[in-house]
Amino acid sequence: MEKEVVDLLLVHALIVTQDEQRRIIPNGAIAIRDGKIIAVDSTSQLVPAYQASEVIDLTDQVVFPGLIDTHTHLFQVATKGLGEDMSVQDWVEAVTAPTAIHITPEEMYLFCLIGCLEHIHCGVTTLVDMSYMAHTFELHEENIRAIHDSGLRGRYTTIISDFGEEYGVLPQLIRPIDWFLDVYSRLRARYPDSDRMGIWMAIGAPWTISDDGLLRAMEYANRTGTRLVMHINENEVDNLLSQQRHGKNVIPFLNEVGFLRSDLLAVHCVVTDDKDIELLVKNDVKISYNPVSNMYLGSGIAPIIKMQRAGLTIGLGVDGAGSNNSQDMIETMKVAALLQKVNDRDASVVNAQQVLDWATRDGAKALGLEKEIGSLEVGKRADLFAVAINTPKIVPIHDPVASLVYSCGEENVVLTIADGKILMKDGIIQSFDEKKLIGDCQQAALGLANRCGSNRRLGRKWVSARNV
Repeated sequence: MEKEVVDLLLVHALIVTQDEQRRIIPNGAIAIRDGKIIAVDSTSQLVPAYQASEVIDLTDQVVFPGLIDTHTHLFQVATKGLGEDMSVQDWVEAVTAPTAIHITPEEMYLFCLIGCLEHIHCGVTTLVDMSYMAHTFELHEENIRAIHDSGLRGRYTTIISDFGEEYGVLPQLIRPIDWFLDVYSRLRARYPDSDRMGIWMAIGAPWTISDDGLLRAMEYANRTGTRLVMHINENEVDNLLSQQRHGKNVIPFLNEVGFLRSDLLAVHCVVTDDKDIELLVKNDVKISYNPVSNMYLGSGIAPIIKMQRAGLTIGLGVDGAGSNNSQDMIETMKVAALLQKVNDRDASVVNAQQVLDWATRDGAKALGLEKEIGSLEVGKRADLFAVAINTPKIVPIHDPVASLVYSCGEENVVLTIADGKILMKDGIIQSFDEKKLIGDCQQAALGLANRCGSNRRLGRKWVSARNV
């Protein structure tokens, strides 16, 4: 019998498929061709049937679907360690907004690429990136180029802010709504929707957009089929300002004007009550749960278990490195579970399988990509990563899903593949000199922080070794 030719054959792995039945295949194999999964079965079944250009032996390794980060701000890699002990509003005004205002295209590419490489080390294959207002179109291009060059699957957004100076939005980040809509038209023309990249429309917060701007953005999204993203109720400020402006809380107001919809990704939703959840469910809004940044900024604990039980689709997000200090999706999975357990004082409210669902299947559904990614099944894109039994931290493995969520670290991730392309193998990034990029990032971040003053609260008394 003649063997079928494929590009890549992974063999002798323990495969956590995340399919409808949540099958786990011991000594399993995956055949990949043209970026898609051709077959998933036991090694004994696939080796006689397929001939591959490359065969990778994954003995003592566990393969999972690629993780899906539903919310980050890649450029914030430049701001790690600058936002300690600040609320969201203070931190944006003092750190991230000045960074966005002063960043150069070259710096944008470097910081976003470093953020993408950290995602790859953590098994992430898809992300939704929310950039701030860019003063030149080249900043958008360099941000998107970094995602593309990294090999990750991306959805790119840039924040609309035509309002809010009285609430602390820096005037350099505010433009008329027509200016933003023109930027989005140019982005959509330059980067038409594809399996690998898409342009979505982002609104920073309900208080960064005028009422007219919101209606105009909705009209544009409806007319062009553009999906929407918004930070909603990250803390109490959203409702407070909405009461001042509109006489009602944010989610009832957004429902009244028709902003709530099935293709809206609502980020954070920390300060969300039962009536809010009813409106989110009614409109099938998708939720991005960002537990680490919500803790780091003191925002609170999102009522995710209530949302889950009400039937909402939940995805996980690391948020930007400035409000997390890493882009570690594996850490985010663990914190996502522990935070809900401690909030309810009940260890049983969420288990490891549910958290992995949020990071894979449900994340894919939140992005409208459930037919393409989120599980290891025939016909889906070949997005996956492998965890090795190679450190005391992860050994022993009794339940591979629990081990990933509660015991794993990025040092255990040894292989990451997106769209059938090997991005990292044996823990080594394949397409870049990572050591050089890390050094370049360190120097560029120090220079940018000095230039824009985002480090003025640090009182740093050390200098980089390169400057000594």
